[in-house]
Amino acid sequence: MITPNKHTEIKYSILYLAGITLKAIKRNGTIHYDDLKNIVTQTLGHDSTDVFHQSLSFLFLMNKIVYKKDIDSFVYIDTL
Repeated sequence: MITPNKHTEIKYSILYLAGITLKAIKRNGTIHYDDLKNIVTQTLGHDSTDVFHQSLSFLFLMNKIVYKKDIDSFVYIDTL
């Protein structure tokens, strides 16, 4: 659901959620998976959990974050 239509709730779109997710990761540098999920659900409500994984996949594909399996955390990648 990247392109919006008349039925789209913008606050539950992949791009909006990816922006909130990226902002949280960028602010902390490294953030634990559960902490990140809690930040997103506190900001947007429980309905955002359906799109949360898709927004993480989007950020990973855009090369903005990387997942560190050994510490179960996401790290922001500064690509400038």
